[in-house]
Amino acid sequence: MAQGRKSKLCIFGAGGPIGAAAANALREDYVLRLTDLRSVERILEENRPQAPNAPLPCVPEPPHTWEVVNVGDYDQVLEAARGMDALVNLSVVRHDVPGAFRVNLVGAYHVMKAAVACGVRRVIHTGPRRPSSGFEADYWGDFQVPDDVPFRSGSHLYGLTKHMASETVRAFSEEYELETVCLLFGLLLPGDGRGFADGEGVPPFTVSWEDAGWAIRCALRAENLPRKYEVFNICARMPGAKFVPDKAERLLNWRPEHGFERLWRRVQR
Repeated sequence: MAQGRKSKLCIFGAGGPIGAAAANALREDYVLRLTDLRSVERILEENRPQAPNAPLPCVPEPPHTWEVVNVGDYDQVLEAARGMDALVNLSVVRHDVPGAFRVNLVGAYHVMKAAVACGVRRVIHTGPRRPSSGFEADYWGDFQVPDDVPFRSGSHLYGLTKHMASETVRAFSEEYELETVCLLFGLLLPGDGRGFADGEGVPPFTVSWEDAGWAIRCALRAENLPRKYEVFNICARMPGAKFVPDKAERLLNWRPEHGFERLWRRVQR
């Protein structure tokens, strides 16, 4: 990352809730080029958050900017990457088959190709960690599942296309010696767990929107990573420790602030 000035950062898929959380965590210390397929004004006008209580983006104030960029178009991605010190890819399509391949897979390829072309060394990639993929070879019955276990997506469109993207990103990182951090997310909730009742329970791979945004900040600042492509579980600590954020704490210096105790503690009757 650049020294002596604020680093310039391009976020692809900034219109989503993780993008909103990341912008909030980064705007004080970075110059942000926020990009999405839609303008921020249109996103706010539509007012359709991804999930109940999920954050929406804000109209950026200078020196931050918002640009309409289609990650399926390499020329647009290349132009957005010019002059940047790091790239963050949060773009995703979950349910449309052509769109999922075009955005999740081809879009990731375009981001990595642009990073090489523009001399950008640090890339943040994101994907899902699905505790259950609905088939016998998933990790639902396991505990202490480490970050680097093979990804098992099954036939799930979102997981499959993101897995293919991750392998593409890994290949670019190793071939061109990029420093790539892959952050894996599951369920995301507000830090206070609003919308859920006391003792209602919470899935084992959950993190707050706020902690997710901070994880991206930590990933940008991490130094001396052991490998060119490193994968991290981004989740709160839950009873049973099915998934744990030990590696993120050790290498990224990221620690989740929100543990959702109100949701998993037994309610006294």
